[in-house]
Amino acid sequence: MDKHEFVEELSMKDILDGFISSYAERDMNEEFVRWLEDKLRQEVPDMPNAASEKMAAEIIKAVEDYDETLDELNVAIDAGQSKEEWLVERLSDTYADVPFDAVGKRLQQIENDFAVSNMKLMQEINKAEGNAISVIDADPVEWNEYSVKNKVYEIGNQVILNGVAVAANVLKEKVQDDAVDISGIVKETFQDGLIKDSEEVKVVVAGAIKVAAEKGLENILPKDTPMDVIGGLAGAAVEGAEALFDVANGESTMLDAMDKIGRANVAAGCRYLSGALKERLSEVPIFGPMLVDLAGGLLKHMDGPKFAENVYIVVRDAAVAMWEGVKESHTAKVLIEAKNRVFG
Repeated sequence: MDKHEFVEELSMKDILDGFISSYAERDMNEEFVRWLEDKLRQEVPDMPNAASEKMAAEIIKAVEDYDETLDELNVAIDAGQSKEEWLVERLSDTYADVPFDAVGKRLQQIENDFAVSNMKLMQEINKAEGNAISVIDADPVEWNEYSVKNKVYEIGNQVILNGVAVAANVLKEKVQDDAVDISGIVKETFQDGLIKDSEEVKVVVAGAIKVAAEKGLENILPKDTPMDVIGGLAGAAVEGAEALFDVANGESTMLDAMDKIGRANVAAGCRYLSGALKERLSEVPIFGPMLVDLAGGLLKHMDGPKFAENVYIVVRDAAVAMWEGVKESHTAKVLIEAKNRVFG
């Protein structure tokens, strides 16, 4: 097998495993950022030192920005604002100088991409999905401030559903799979890192995502994906894995966990929606399956989380109920196009 063939067989899970093991087994006297720079050069051998230093700094900054966004969302929710309302308000400055027609068309594309991502996730936990969608005539949208804000609100629903559907898919795998043999020292050190500095672990995950994009291994994540989008994906994966781990260990209720997952996804959604509205993304990546791999990969490095069948059923049913609500509130055209892209 030549080098090219070996690279092609790698997956997001493989790269994440490598990053986590390297992070857990690193020399603790070495500065974290130096470890990250070295790891990036190992994964992308042709990368000059200056480039790895720049990339490491950008990864760390992206995660810091994500955590700041999540903190802002938490403050707003504590003050009585809903996740969706906050998203609408937070993004309003992003498109303030763009004509409503142009914003509306872009939002329709984003909504369609999210519908595809969610439909793929729902198909994994509900095999009958897709058959119940019927075609109806949808009135053309006349774009104005109200319709734009309403569309952002609806996309917010899709973002929250995405997080719950990812959790359901992760739990389905954890209920079905046998325990994975991971070195005890790796698990212990990794969990210690989560407790002491979850931002550091998010940087580790973001580094793995960036390397996967650089290697072209994930065809759903373009190589030029903005770093703030990668930081958001890493943040949502870590926050989601932590929420599920707390449930498995009796430290949180499933209701609280789903709320935390929803918040994490909305904060991430704010980051990539901002980039998409600024045309820095040709399309919103269909990242639902990637988040399943990331969150599931993180959980297997934690100390023996076990999930009962009924926990999966609760989350699956919540996802199905949310999906039914999304289908009721979104235009048929979006859902039919999404169905065609998923099922052909």
